[in-house]
Amino acid sequence: MATIRQKQSTYAITISTFQQHRHFQRIANAELFIETLFQHRDKNRFQLHGFVVMPDHTHTLITPAEDQSTAKCVQYIKGGYSFAARNQSPGEIWHSGYHDHRIRDADDYNNQLLYIANNPIRKKYEDYPHVHTKYIDRIDPIPSHLLL
Repeated sequence: MATIRQKQSTYAITISTFQQHRHFQRIANAELFIETLFQHRDKNRFQLHGFVVMPDHTHTLITPAEDQSTAKCVQYIKGGYSFAARNQSPGEIWHSGYHDHRIRDADDYNNQLLYIANNPIRKKYEDYPHVHTKYIDRIDPIPSHLLL
């Protein structure tokens, strides 16, 4: 049975790869992960506000649908990707668990979005293609509950 939220919330989520393996250094893996994010977004499981796929971790900024928990959304992301990648990436992909940060307000949202977008720059990856700024036409805007 799905959890129904009393109030909609937005989260910055960090998911690491198993033993910090550089799984997403392979372009096909990063692209498949991004495709997985958009598949779940397009099924209205969450709004997708931002993301970056780094070689050994991912950051996403999501607002779960009212009938979805944050944990369930992470399960869709991790499990959906693992299922899609099973033929090209046998073995463990993900570190157990994840880190989430509930977004407090519009300033926090903008700071998190900037942090995500600048993650490749901080790591000295120039022209990094696996960030939401390359997919701006498919990214959801700031949720209304943060604008109040």
